[in-house]
Amino acid sequence: MSLLPLLCFTAPAAAQDDGARLYMMAPADTTVASLRLHSLNSNLGTDTGTVSDDPDLETALAVLQFVQEFNVRSQQHFVFAVIPGSRIHSDLGLAPGDPPGSISGLGDIQLGYVAGIYGTPSLQAADFAAHKPGLAVNLLGKLFLPTGKYSDTRTTNIGANRFAVRLGVPVVYAIGERMADPHLTTLEIMPTVTFYGANDDPYGADRMTQNPLFIVEGHITRGFVPGLWGSLDLLWRKGGETALDGIDANNAQRALALGATATVSLSHTVSLRLSGGGIVDRNEHGPNGWLARAIIGTVF
Repeated sequence: MSLLPLLCFTAPAAAQDDGARLYMMAPADTTVASLRLHSLNSNLGTDTGTVSDDPDLETALAVLQFVQEFNVRSQQHFVFAVIPGSRIHSDLGLAPGDPPGSISGLGDIQLGYVAGIYGTPSLQAADFAAHKPGLAVNLLGKLFLPTGKYSDTRTTNIGANRFAVRLGVPVVYAIGERMADPHLTTLEIMPTVTFYGANDDPYGADRMTQNPLFIVEGHITRGFVPGLWGSLDLLWRKGGETALDGIDANNAQRALALGATATVSLSHTVSLRLSGGGIVDRNEHGPNGWLARAIIGTVF
């Protein structure tokens, strides 16, 4: 049986979640590579923390991600790297007074680490497949690097021109006969907080700062037949108020997004994930719109 549907690691983008079954166990020494394609219509571009004044940005995003599992004191740990590139189109223009325009380029690269702290033994493939599911708790750390295309002459950019750090606690409760059970069910929740460095070259000011942004992500997943599972997805966010040159913008965000995901094995080593979702409730400063994505992943 292919274990790939259990292992389709993905990367976050804009208002949508990291993804269901992202922080589950995987066999020892697993390497995952994935390509993610997004179509997003929202007031968020590729910066996951900042809401644009343009309510209808059209963003096409491609993301490469590499994940490696390794053993630390018999517990499962992961390192990963995320390399995004995107094209953003604004009907309002990339800066006030500009005609409609687009910008393309490299986004902010992300480096991350996941440490298993409970219920996450590092097991070889056969032992992993037979392992009894249960509660698993991890710690997550992610660093956002200011590598993306940016200019202080634009209000719409691909990069954020600042460092950011996201910390979280992914928790998964899996129900089934074994980890390779085709009818495996999971209940997942992941609270995170993102801390932002200062942008010392923002549009129209000398310095922009941002308060922490709190996010809670949740999923309910179910396997239907061997090689096919689906999920219902939730993302809630609050905070992230910005200030320009020390003056608060009073623009703290609040939003709730709902979505759904389906993942199918194309072979023993390749899977396809399709998902989509949209904002169902928000305050006047929160993200809006919808996103559709397709992810092709392979296990080595």
